[in-house]
Amino acid sequence: MPYTFANELPDPNYKISPAGHTLATGDAGPGFAAIKLTNDQKVLVNRTNSQRVLARSVVGQKWKVGITYHPMTRAEFEPVYSFLLRQEGPMTPFFVSLPQYRVPQNSEWNTTVTKTFQHSGEATLVYANDIKVVLDSYSTGAAGTKTVKLAIAKHASATSDAAWAHNTGLNTPKPGDMVTFENHSKAYLVTHVETNSIYQDTNDRPTVSQLKIGVSPSLSKAIPATTVARFSAPKIKVIMPQPLGEYSLNTDNLYSFNLKLEEYL
Repeated sequence: MPYTFANELPDPNYKISPAGHTLATGDAGPGFAAIKLTNDQKVLVNRTNSQRVLARSVVGQKWKVGITYHPMTRAEFEPVYSFLLRQEGPMTPFFVSLPQYRVPQNSEWNTTVTKTFQHSGEATLVYANDIKVVLDSYSTGAAGTKTVKLAIAKHASATSDAAWAHNTGLNTPKPGDMVTFENHSKAYLVTHVETNSIYQDTNDRPTVSQLKIGVSPSLSKAIPATTVARFSAPKIKVIMPQPLGEYSLNTDNLYSFNLKLEEYL
């Protein structure tokens, strides 16, 4: 039976089979001892003779991820190392899920973005919530903008909106949550959240079923209306900037290994 090769770094939540595909009963990768996330965003700053500041962004932004592992047994080490060997350094991008962003900070919002809906008469089928982008004359979703409007939408197979109601002011993401959008692979961090009761611009006030979030960095690509936004277990698409390097094996037969990754755009 043919399978598709796994494209996410193995960790305790993402297991891989000896054949290289995702498998719930496969070998789990180890957890991370430490994570370093770097916001690589270069700007030029100049001052005029009157000391006015002139600042401009000269290149796009990318995330850099540094992962340090605890000393590992061979059973823990090999699923990660063999997966990375197959990527051939910068030749093949893959995804990594960072544990600090896996679950949204607000427990009520986490319930919303992971809630399932059981369709009447189809007891075995469940459908996940969709958090969709809403666009209007003020929030265009154009590349370079820093805010996006969202709305909770029922799944196409759902028969009622009742389960998808938005509790204004309580059921929201929090600044610092990570979000990705289905039409491109860039990862963003939420910088602020506006609701129908707390907002900045009367002309762009969210409705009671909408949210308006600020993101950093600015949108790298235009986002069409009805694009799905993902807050639960978002993934960063990355490459290794260099082919896989060395590891160390100590006298206790434990492996030491660090990993440097860069966002793939």
